[in-house]
Amino acid sequence: MEYDLSRSEKKRQAKDIEELGRELVELPPADLAKLPCDEFLRQEITACRDMQGGARKRQIKYIARELRQLDPAPLLDFLAARRGSHLKGQLEEKELERLRLNILDAAITEYQDRHDPDGHFYMDKEAYPLLQAATLLPGFDLTAATRAAENFAATRKPAHSRELLKIIRAAAERKKFPAKGK
Repeated sequence: MEYDLSRSEKKRQAKDIEELGRELVELPPADLAKLPCDEFLRQEITACRDMQGGARKRQIKYIARELRQLDPAPLLDFLAARRGSHLKGQLEEKELERLRLNILDAAITEYQDRHDPDGHFYMDKEAYPLLQAATLLPGFDLTAATRAAENFAATRKPAHSRELLKIIRAAAERKKFPAKGK
């Protein structure tokens, strides 16, 4: 089962990229000169600095449209290093949350579609969201995540959902800060 982004999620992601554009426009000229992007984008950001009101909003939306065609990671890293921006961390957290919701959605769907309503529910460990999380996060504990998703699907208790998010966050931290000696 492939998980496409909903229209609302695409809009939320577009707003996040727009926020990136807004932060880029606020950069001082010295930092703007060092921005890791092409000259065209740098000129558009510079042009936006002199605008006010609706024109500025439209220009930021145009910059965001151009940014959606690029990999935002170098720009996010630059903003975090130069300006102490928390935007990169916020976007990473949203991605982890999206992974959690996809896993829970797959578990709930499997739970509702099972053939033996009286038997214990076991989630398919080959479910696409679980495999996606394991691919994106090499230290992902598949067994614990599957158990948390199964428990949530059967009981709908938020504690199991939070447990799954902790497992995903732990894997993301291990990816970000690999253990020494490995």
